[in-house]
Amino acid sequence: MKISIFGISSLGLLTRLMAAHVFGTLFAHTVYVRFTQLGDRYLPESYEEYVEGYGEDFTSTLFTYGVYNTLGSIFPGFLAPMVLGILIAVITWLAFRDVYKHLSSKLFWTCNLFPHFLVWSGSSSKEQIVILSGLVVINFAAKRSFAANNLSINLIFVLVALLVLFLIRPNYFLIYLIIFTTALFSPWLHRIVSRRLSVGVWIFIFSLLTSGVIAYLALASRFFNEDVIDFMDRVQTSFHAYSSAGSNRYDIQWENFYDFLYNSLWGIPQGFIGPTLIEGISKPVQFPAFLEGVLYLSILVYLFYKLLQLSIKSRILRLHILPYIYVCFAIIFVSYPFLIFNPGSALRYKQSMHPILIFYPLLILAYYRANNLIKTKIKKTSD
Repeated sequence: MKISIFGISSLGLLTRLMAAHVFGTLFAHTVYVRFTQLGDRYLPESYEEYVEGYGEDFTSTLFTYGVYNTLGSIFPGFLAPMVLGILIAVITWLAFRDVYKHLSSKLFWTCNLFPHFLVWSGSSSKEQIVILSGLVVINFAAKRSFAANNLSINLIFVLVALLVLFLIRPNYFLIYLIIFTTALFSPWLHRIVSRRLSVGVWIFIFSLLTSGVIAYLALASRFFNEDVIDFMDRVQTSFHAYSSAGSNRYDIQWENFYDFLYNSLWGIPQGFIGPTLIEGISKPVQFPAFLEGVLYLSILVYLFYKLLQLSIKSRILRLHILPYIYVCFAIIFVSYPFLIFNPGSALRYKQSMHPILIFYPLLILAYYRANNLIKTKIKKTSD
C-alpha cells in the first residue's frame, strides 16, 4: 500500500535544518579553515587562473569552478556556498518532512549533525554539489517508490542531478542510477518481479553475477597485476604529490592484486572512520574526527543491518534494498583506495556518499514504518 498524505509539513524542522547548515558554513569558513584547508576551495577569483593554466576543455573541475564563479558573481565570499548549504537543508526537509515522525529523532539528528557533513555541505567543493544532487535523486526515489504512483517530482531536475553526479563522481553515479531506475519503474516491477523473487533467488542472482565478473577478470590476468597496481600507484601519487599534506600515509605497500584484496579488509572500514586511533592520539586535533568516524561507521552498519532485516520481511522492499546494497558494496570496494592514503581526504570524500549511504536507508525505514502504521489503522477500522 502506498502513502498519500501524512499531514502538515513541519516548518520547525525546516528552520532547524537551515540553522544547522548556516552554522556549518560559518564554522567551516571561520574555525575549521584555521586547522586545515577546505579541500580545493573553488573560489570565484581562482576561476580565471584555472582556465589560463588548464584551458577550457570541459572537466568536472571546470564545471565546479563555473558553478561557484556564477554564484560568486551574486553572493560574495562564503555566502555562495551558504546558499547551496541552505538548498541542501531545504531538500533534506522536503525528503523527510512527511515521515520525520516515524524516525528516531536522535538518529535523524545525529545523521544530520555530523560535524564534517555540515562542514563539507557548507564549503565550496565538489562534495557540496554532489550532496545537493544526491538529495534530489533520493527524494525522488523515496516518493516514487513508497508514496505515490504519479511522478510528483519534476523529472527534469532529477535527470539534471543524475548528470551532475555522473560528471563529478562517476564512480558513485551507478548507485544513484540503480535507485532511480527501480523507483521510476517501481509500479510495474512490484507487480512483475517483487512477488516472484525470494531472498534465495536474489542471492543466487548476485552470486552468479559476482562469479561471472571474477571469472572474466581471472581470464584477463593483466587486470590482476598491472592494471590494479597502476591504478593504486596513480591514486597514491595523487595524494603524495602534495608534500604539504601532513597526514599522508606512506607505508601502504602494493605489489600485486592480492594486496588490493588484503588491504580492503582494513581499508574500507578505516576509510569511513578517517584517522586511526594512533593518529588521533599522536595528533590531538584529529581525535574528535576519529570519534566521529567510529560513530559514523557504527550507524552505517546499523542502517544496513536494518535494511537487510526489512528485505527478509518484505518482498516488495527487496526490489529496492538488495540491488542497492549489492551495488553499494561493489562500488565502495572498487573506490576504497581514495579513502586510505590520507585521513583528511577520507573525511571529505565520504561526505559525497552521505545522501546515498545514510539518508536513503533512513527514508526506507521511515516509509516502511509509516506504511505499517497506515495498514494497522485500516485493519482496526475494518474490524
